[in-house]
Order: sequence, then C-alpha cells, then structure tokens
Amino acid sequence: MKMKKLALIGLLLVPALLLAGCATGLTASSWPAMTVDAKNVYLAGGPYVYAVSLETGAQVWRFPDKPSAANPFYATPVLTPDGGQLIVGGFDKKLYSLDPQTGKTIWTYTQARDRWIGGVVATDKMIYAPNADYKLYALSLQGSLQWSFEADQAIWGTPVTDGTNVYFGTLGRKVYAVNAQTGQQVWMQTLDGAVLGAVMLGPGNMLYAGTYSGTIYGLNTTDGQNVWSKQATSWIWSGPLLDGTNLYVGDANGKLFAFPVSGTGQPWTKDLSGAIVGSPVVSGKNLVVGTEAGSVYFVDLDGKNARPIAISGKIYATPVVAGPLTLVAPTDGSATLVALDETGALKWSFIPPK
Repeated sequence: MKMKKLALIGLLLVPALLLAGCATGLTASSWPAMTVDAKNVYLAGGPYVYAVSLETGAQVWRFPDKPSAANPFYATPVLTPDGGQLIVGGFDKKLYSLDPQTGKTIWTYTQARDRWIGGVVATDKMIYAPNADYKLYALSLQGSLQWSFEADQAIWGTPVTDGTNVYFGTLGRKVYAVNAQTGQQVWMQTLDGAVLGAVMLGPGNMLYAGTYSGTIYGLNTTDGQNVWSKQATSWIWSGPLLDGTNLYVGDANGKLFAFPVSGTGQPWTKDLSGAIVGSPVVSGKNLVVGTEAGSVYFVDLDGKNARPIAISGKIYATPVVAGPLTLVAPTDGSATLVALDETGALKWSFIPPK
C-alpha cells in the first residue's frame, strides 16, 4: 500500500517496521504547537517558545535568550491548573517550567534520554510527561521525579488522566493505562497501528485513540478491551475530538469524519482540500480544521457546509480557539501565527522580531 507522504521537516525518524502497513519516512512532529490563557497565546515553534498578546499579536517574551537551531521546541506548551507554570519540552531532552508572565525558568528536568515531542498533562498535584525515550515521567509541580514507566516504544502524544489512571499510546501500536499514583501498569492493549497523537477520554468509561492505519478505537478504561472501532480512509496523525455527541477526526486523504458516540449523533464525511494532520477544534457552532494545502475550514457540526479560509503556508498544527479568535500556526508561511475572527477575517498576524 502506497501512502501519501507529507513534506514534513522533522528530525526523528521511526523505523518502518514499527508502523502500520507501509508507513515509511514518518518523522517527529516538527510544526508549532500552542496553548492560551486569558491574555496570551504560548507558542512552541522552532528555536523559541513565544508568549504573544491575544489582543494585539505583539510579542510579550520569548525563551531562551540563546536559541539552538539543533534543539527546537515543538511539544505543546501546557499551563498548570493554577496558571503559575508553563511546562514545555524541547529537542534538547530537557523539560522546562517557565513563568508565564516573564518567560523565566522556574525549574528544569534533565533526566530524560530523548526529545520531548508530546505535551504533558498537568494536574493540581502532578505533571505526567511523555518522552521519545519510551518513558512516561511523573513529576511533582516542583519538578522532582515521583516515578517513571517504561513502555514498548516512543510516546509522541499527550496523555490523559481521569485521576485514577494515566492513558497514552505509543509508536509500537500499544495503548497503556498506568496507575496515576504509583506508575504501575493497569492494562495494555495492542492496536493495528502506531498511536501518534493524544488519546481522549469519553463518557461511559471510554477511551478513544486513532492509529496510523486509519482506525479509531474505543477502549474500555477499566480493562482496555476494544468495544468500538471505525475506519478512516488513510492514516490518522493527531487525536480525535469529542463533543459528547460525535467523535471528529481527519485523515491524510483530507476527509473529515463524524462518528456518532451517542444515540443522537449522525455520521457524516466531508472532503477537504489537503491532508488533515492536526485535530479538529470546536468554535461556537463550527468545527475548525486546518489542512496541508493551507486552508482553515469552518465546518458546520452537521457537516453540511465547509467554508475555507486561505492561509499562507501549510497547516499541520491543531488550531486553538481563544474566545472570538481562532489561532493558526502555519508551517513555511509568511507569518508564524495568525488570528482569525469569527467570520474568518484576519485579526492580526505575528512575525517574530529578529
């Protein structure tokens, strides 16, 4: 089977034997990732982590003072629940806690053996951090190691936790549940392809995961048994989106799917232009989806209408919604970050100062 190959710029190659089918040349996530609070958007994009004002699009700060082109930042920055720390990992094998107000370092964890590709999940007591060295690290909010769990392969996607367990997928076609307090394995399930993106918790003890073979699985969180599955037409990179009625996911053929997970949901498929790498997000009554062809689509939740907005560059990163704004971080575009209003009009664009 010949898979369409994205023109990605990642640095970390995965042996083809680990992946589903003929997935050759797969690379680490090498496009920007972001998160927001009430004032700023925090963007991990290449040599810097940026804080950018949501109101004006102006740079507030950037980290570090002396960047290294060989050690970029692409892992999703994550705020702790109290908003006091911004946690982000780099390709320099270090996990940083930054002050969201100033960008100054609070602490640094240096014991991982490989790059930080997936974002962490932060609770009010713990930080669960996935690394490409096959390990999930559990750290205190002060950055001290509480436990680590070694999986079968690299972990690229952000984990999720229900307070009892932490769940995550690996490039080795596995999904794990480990005890959130002790790090002991609760269960492990083998799927039909590498799990590159985040897994998602749903109601009714369900956990959803997409694979590089193009399958969406619904697993029971109690024992990991596969109780639900649906098929896309090509590989799935990022995790699905759940709105309580439908599960939404895009694939490399540019198809956007809605799979019902409740009795009121209706299935539909929408053809978009270009591969869909990031996850869909909800903005008001629309799904927002970016494509490799450089379009941001606003799609009705019933899939009937899809309004494209052209953006300079390729859109691999998952868009982020901040109130009335939709934030898009294109790759190889004229701007590093753009903000669209509710109509899709450009509100501002951010080009990093030299």
